[in-house]
Amino acid sequence: MSLKAIDIAYNILLNAKEGMSFKELWSSINNELGYDEKIASRKKSQFYTNLTLDGRFVMLENNVWNLKSRCKYQEIEIKDEEYEESEDYDYEGEDEFDDEEEEDEEESEEDEY
Repeated sequence: MSLKAIDIAYNILLNAKEGMSFKELWSSINNELGYDEKIASRKKSQFYTNLTLDGRFVMLENNVWNLKSRCKYQEIEIKDEEYEESEDYDYEGEDEFDDEEEEDEEESEEDEY
């Protein structure tokens, strides 16, 4: 039975001394599995999705991937300043749904009495 790309990635990073960029990691997997260009381009996005969902891996700065077990919490901690509120987003509409829920709750309370 052949290994899946995600398991190969785990073995590659396990044997590496440090993390690898996604490009380097994907290139190593392609070499291991012998994908041609057409197949590799089709499987690349699915591999990236699997990599982000698999709890064994963590993405660090600059799209460098490493094993979560190898990293310190400070390396993988999400910094609040990296995720500032966007000026393009309309936050006003969010309260609209909260108000509707409160009205529904009030109506159901009135019905009980």
